[in-house]
Amino acid sequence: MPSISDFQALRLAYEAGDKLSLAAALENMRLPSEEALAQAMRSRMTQGDRNLRVLMLRILRYQHDSHAARAVLAGLNDPTRRVCAVAIQACPNFLGHPEIVERLAAIAQDSALKRKLRRRALSMLAGDEGRMSGDLTGPAEAALTRLMAVPELRFPIVFGLARLDLAPRIKRLLEYFANAEHASESAMARRALSGERIIHIDAFTSDPERHQRIQQTSDIAHGRMFYWLPRAGLSQQ
Repeated sequence: MPSISDFQALRLAYEAGDKLSLAAALENMRLPSEEALAQAMRSRMTQGDRNLRVLMLRILRYQHDSHAARAVLAGLNDPTRRVCAVAIQACPNFLGHPEIVERLAAIAQDSALKRKLRRRALSMLAGDEGRMSGDLTGPAEAALTRLMAVPELRFPIVFGLARLDLAPRIKRLLEYFANAEHASESAMARRALSGERIIHIDAFTSDPERHQRIQQTSDIAHGRMFYWLPRAGLSQQ
């Protein structure tokens, strides 16, 4: 069984994107496949040390197979809030798994949980909570369609969709909101469909001049941190 230091080295290699270090870490662990690695991490998810479970989840976010998906699902069901929060962050590669999506949707609706945790789960389905770029998966679209029936979730959903690429499934949901009776939802969806998207101003902290120009010239989308920018001209603002 690989040691904790082996897993720590593997995590650092994944996070650095260093292929040589990653290959060395995997070789040192003497595991024959990604499936074997996921199985080893899944067994660690049942242990009592929450920091160990968090470490496993930080590695699992880079995996893809069904064994890894089941380990992430265990994290989403973990009673320790910190473990569950890290499990949400580990979900981008698993949004095609209905059981993962359903658990995220359940967290988003669970009034017994902290609001921040619920918001993170919803943003993983529709938003930028670390999810991969591109279109929604089929299970995610189906879950969001159901969640639209929850009044308190409608605005966060349309707001999250307005931050994403205008891919087919995302566009379909935005078109639904564009025809909604609620004026603010409809206006936001129509603007997102017309060629603009919402960005967080912190995306431009490395370019102070652009950061300031956006704050001075762009329309505020929400609060003081979110702004509307043209989709096609995003990199030129």
